[in-house]
Amino acid sequence: MRRVYLAGPFFSPRQIKLVRTLEVILTSKGLEVYSPRKHQSKAPQSSMKWRRQTFASDVRALDSADMVFAVYNDEDSGTMWEIGHAWSMRKPILVFNSKEKRVNLMIAQSLYAYLNSVEKVKQYNFSKCPRIPYRGPII
Repeated sequence: MRRVYLAGPFFSPRQIKLVRTLEVILTSKGLEVYSPRKHQSKAPQSSMKWRRQTFASDVRALDSADMVFAVYNDEDSGTMWEIGHAWSMRKPILVFNSKEKRVNLMIAQSLYAYLNSVEKVKQYNFSKCPRIPYRGPII
């Protein structure tokens, strides 16, 4: 079973709804999904212990993942860090962006596949992982 790290913000109800939807789709594709939303430290939130444990857990999961599925919609700084870390380890990065907007050059050039709708995620063949470059405007 391929392991995928689901990078994306989960701070607002809209973001949580999207991440939950993607968790379900990715799992239904036979992937073992690590979603940071589900793996927070039990220490008091924002405490130094919580920060250390959550960071360490997420980095371990990134390091052991076969690929990263990153939600670009809100250009979350944590997600951008996770994309950079994945790139440095030469992991395939699938970028999801359902908002019509330009993509940063560094993200556009580091991604393996660009998916711009939930429907395209459902249709994507995660076994073969075809390359789908981003061809839109960059910033």
